[in-house]
Amino acid sequence: MNRRKSHHRIVGMLFFFALNLVIVPNIFTVQGQLKFKKCDPQPLPLQLAEFDNQPQQIDSLCGNKGCFKGAANNKQNEAKNNFCAPTTNIIPVTRETFKALQNAVNKIPTIKPRVPPASRAKLKNIQLPDGSKLGEGKVVSFVGFVLSANHSNVNTTKPLTTGNGESVQCNFLGCAYNDIHVELTGDQNDTKPCDKVTAEIVPHYRPAAWDKFDSPDYQEFLRQHPVRLKGQLFYDGSHIACKNGKPGVFFEKGKKMSDMPRIAVWEIHPVYSIEVCKKTGKSQCINDETEWIPFTDLQSFLGLTTVKSTKKCEETTTNPKSPCQVKQ
Repeated sequence: MNRRKSHHRIVGMLFFFALNLVIVPNIFTVQGQLKFKKCDPQPLPLQLAEFDNQPQQIDSLCGNKGCFKGAANNKQNEAKNNFCAPTTNIIPVTRETFKALQNAVNKIPTIKPRVPPASRAKLKNIQLPDGSKLGEGKVVSFVGFVLSANHSNVNTTKPLTTGNGESVQCNFLGCAYNDIHVELTGDQNDTKPCDKVTAEIVPHYRPAAWDKFDSPDYQEFLRQHPVRLKGQLFYDGSHIACKNGKPGVFFEKGKKMSDMPRIAVWEIHPVYSIEVCKKTGKSQCINDETEWIPFTDLQSFLGLTTVKSTKKCEETTTNPKSPCQVKQ
């Protein structure tokens, strides 16, 4: 009996090891087939460094250029996915900074509204009214209040089967494969649509906690407490900024349309770091570094056992649909 038991135990162990030999290579195969390129050998920037070895499903499905829709759009998509901007000199910015950048671009004749520029060179070093220079690829820091946050390009009722997604994410459908669009105000009492600043939390290497930035459980807190976002300054040439306090207008198939209201089409995109202030006063937070905590600690700070997703983000899939025919 003892020999028989020993024999069964050995067989069981051999089966276990054989099973693992099958499973482990599969894990490394998925990681080896990542289409999204980081800045190896350097780690992801700022708070994302902690999640450097945690790629998401989209990282194995969609490259940095996304879905091909022209050379200029390719360059813009690569800029949207830039995790390589140097973080040694992070520049504080305000709404007025975004407005000044927009005014400067409006004077560049080769950059047209709602058209990704063929060359992004003139976006790099723009002179501001105070004589300083700023532009795309610089890492900036913005302190303000969240007016709204939303997984963009995701259908509310049929998130996994309806819609077009966005070219930068290979037009995949579903919350896990799209940006979280954040609208911010520098002044809590100023909620005018055309004074809003935009930031985008991209899905690539997105921490699980960040994926619930738009959770209804956080909504009220983020309206009352300042947030500090750090990330790359980026010019989104596919949009048009407000003009004279009104949303920018354009024509599509002969029909007059309004773009999303915003003070500028300059954005913090992608976001590298998210912090929230324990106090409600903006000046208290700016003048005291100890009042800031990482967003990843907010659930614990609020004593929440769980944090629910928005309704449309409850459905998930590892095999997202896409109308894109050519994925890079």
